[in-house]
Amino acid sequence: MPDLHPAPLPAIACAAGGTGGHLFPAEALARELQRRGHPVVLYTERRGAAFAQALDGLDHVVLPARSLEGGLAGKAAAALTILRATWQARADMRRRRIRALVGFGGYPSFAPALAARSLGLPLLLHEQGARLSLANRKLLRFADGVATSFPATAGLDGFDSARIVDTGNPVRAAILQARGAYPMLDGAAPLRLLVVGGSQSARVFGEVVPPALLQLPEAVRRRLHVALQYRGEGADAIVATLSGAGIRATVRPFFDDMGERLREAHLVITRAGATTAADLLAVGRPAMFVPIPHGGSRDEQRRNAEALAAAGVGWCIPEPEFTAPRLASLLAEVLSSSHALPDAARAAAALGRPHAAAALADRVVAMLPRA
Repeated sequence: MPDLHPAPLPAIACAAGGTGGHLFPAEALARELQRRGHPVVLYTERRGAAFAQALDGLDHVVLPARSLEGGLAGKAAAALTILRATWQARADMRRRRIRALVGFGGYPSFAPALAARSLGLPLLLHEQGARLSLANRKLLRFADGVATSFPATAGLDGFDSARIVDTGNPVRAAILQARGAYPMLDGAAPLRLLVVGGSQSARVFGEVVPPALLQLPEAVRRRLHVALQYRGEGADAIVATLSGAGIRATVRPFFDDMGERLREAHLVITRAGATTAADLLAVGRPAMFVPIPHGGSRDEQRRNAEALAAAGVGWCIPEPEFTAPRLASLLAEVLSSSHALPDAARAAAALGRPHAAAALADRVVAMLPRA
């Protein structure tokens, strides 16, 4: 006689930093595991908890977190915060009977990873970028496996290659639902431009994009529908200025309906974070990438942007070169071409990894301890 009450599936935890770049892939995996019947909890910090839509319906725990940056006093305070968060996470994992943890980077993922290892649980790290992040580099010696978003990921030298799997970067359901044909371009249809700076926004876009659009020919301006993510003062003035030039504009500090806006967009102007790139590729939309400047760990965005531009997905504009005249010139060239945007859209769609969440979930399940 069949068992009418099968044993529940093992509970799994995810840990992610507070930015969308870390949290959104964790959400995508959590929902895929939930769909398979696994109880899931997501550990993050207060910034991550602010993404209420992403966490809707997901058990999540907000832990104290603090960056390791700063002098001796700052590092000591961070160590105490990590210790406190580790004990909180450990107690919660024991209560929930967690059987494995997946870490998505960011310093708030550090404490849950240490808690998992102290309990003898398998630890899988997921890396969104083409180079191992600082948190994942620190945790690498504790990891049982690493899942990557790029076939070649820097920073894994010396780690057993048999424990590395290229799953791609999980994409949220709202983004996957936006997949479809590239919007038609003709002489009368609206030209939809989406300008986003990642979950933290980007002030430079609000300073450069509007004056660049004003330099475009009137016939182009009259067709433009612009959605600009801008966090700062002067949003109403930007809308008024663009409207006065015949441009329909929506300016908000954050877009909750990113999937819908990507589906409608003919072109995206954006940063070049790994999760942003994964979303663009999954939907198949061309972009002008403006990577975060400076060096160090943030140099990852420059490598992402250059690689995507070389693959024909769009154009890379270093921020020092991101001026209104430069942008206006490039926009005029691209928008006057009958093939530049559709060709870039096809290149983007060809690189998309829509099944990344399922592939990562397969890897997690394979790591679970056998009963």
